Order: sequence, then structure tokens, then C-alpha cells
Amino acid sequence: MVFEKKRYLLVKVETDGAPFKQEEFKHCAYEAVFSLLGEVGAAKANVQSKFFDERKQEGIVRCSLAGLERVIAALACKTSFRGKKTALRLEKISGILAKL
Repeated sequence: MVFEKKRYLLVKVETDGAPFKQEEFKHCAYEAVFSLLGEVGAAKANVQSKFFDERKQEGIVRCSLAGLERVIAALACKTSFRGKKTALRLEKISGILAKL
């Protein structure tokens, strides 16, 4: 079995509408990745939504080290979600969850 290195991304959500809930953040992040990378690219990047703080509007997304740059680009390209202007801003990247 081959060990795959992972990276955790702290993502801040900025929106002009109502604050995001956890499920909305998850769907928005997945939609961003699937729209830019497609199904095969998203599978290779191994993207997962791990946590979302509704008060701070910050979430944690996990991905493989090999797909890190593509995932960052996909999140940055997201400009709207369900009719609301939305921006996903990358705050920090870490190799372990505790450092975020």
C-alpha cells in the first residue's frame, strides 16, 4: 500500500447573501472542484470537506499533495453559488490538521 501525502486548506467564504451552512460549503467546494477539474481530476485530487465553522465562515478542505495546485485554482475560480456572489479565499495550507 502506498502512502499518499495530504494537505489541509483553510478556506474563508465571502458571500453577499445569507451566511453559508455546513452543507452549503461542502456543495460549493465540490462544485468548484468538479467544474474545473472534472470527475477524473477531482478523483485524483482526492478532495474532501472536513469541517466548517458557521460563525467564522471558515472551512477545512483536504486534498492530495499531487492535486494541491489544481484544487487551489478551482476554489479561487468559484464566483457564484446558487445565485449568490461567492468567493472562496485560501487562508492557510498545512500538512497536519492541528496546525490550522
